[in-house]
Amino acid sequence: MMRLLVLLSVICCHLAGFAEDITIAAQNPRPFGYVVGDTFEQALTLTVKSNQTLDEKKLPKPGRLNAWLELRDIFVAETSDSVGKHYRVKLFYQLPNAPTDVRVIELPAHQFSFFEANKKPVDVRSTQWPITVGPITPPEVLARDGLEALRPDVAPRGIDTKRILQRILLSSAALVALLLYWSYRYFGVPFLVRQRRPFTRTYRRLDRLAKKAMPDAFPKAIEHLHHALNETAERSLFSENVELFLARRAIPDGLADKTREFFRISRDEFFGAGVPESQRSLVWALDFCRAWRDVERGIA
Repeated sequence: MMRLLVLLSVICCHLAGFAEDITIAAQNPRPFGYVVGDTFEQALTLTVKSNQTLDEKKLPKPGRLNAWLELRDIFVAETSDSVGKHYRVKLFYQLPNAPTDVRVIELPAHQFSFFEANKKPVDVRSTQWPITVGPITPPEVLARDGLEALRPDVAPRGIDTKRILQRILLSSAALVALLLYWSYRYFGVPFLVRQRRPFTRTYRRLDRLAKKAMPDAFPKAIEHLHHALNETAERSLFSENVELFLARRAIPDGLADKTREFFRISRDEFFGAGVPESQRSLVWALDFCRAWRDVERGIA
């Protein structure tokens, strides 16, 4: 009997030694006021001897624990001091369900395993912690007007868009005005083309003549250019009055010289021996017409 008592004392002392070697301090969340979707954390500080190491392979695994709890994540940090090692374990939970009335649930007790060289691992468990979970809305409300049942959401207030619409209209009007001005500047208004843009029309005609490569293309081009000059001057132009016409126009000097050359070529073509074949060029006629078209558009 004495031997048995001595053996039991040794065992108790041995177990007490382990209890002193490993301590668990818990920082628990508040025990009340949770509803579905809430998240919270529980922090455990495990203090062990400096030669003991936490077996992280045996840590709790994130996942669904029961109908009311889900372990979302676990975080472990290790520090050391003169007392030993300190493992800071943070457990992150979430409530996936909503009860119909207030219910008490337990944060589970988790087991942690520690090992040291040439010794059997030592397991310790944390303690459970109760919390209360309640429904977002009760199944029944007071029997009073306006409280019998859930009401629909309040419709959002309308936003005054009057100023925004005014800005959009003003911006649109300005854009349309710019587009109309640009179109008028470079293409002309359809009912004003005949009066103000004769060289624009003539250039298109000369371009078609050049593409067709007709034998009489050059004389026709000269005729079209004569019509464009007469329409621009609002009278018939000849070599005798072309200088007065040029003096009244703000055109580059180079274009004035080309206009004089044009009348010389026209006189030779229709009233002289004809223009030499080497000078019967539609390219020159197109360049001459393009220069006058630029003057019409105000970009010369």
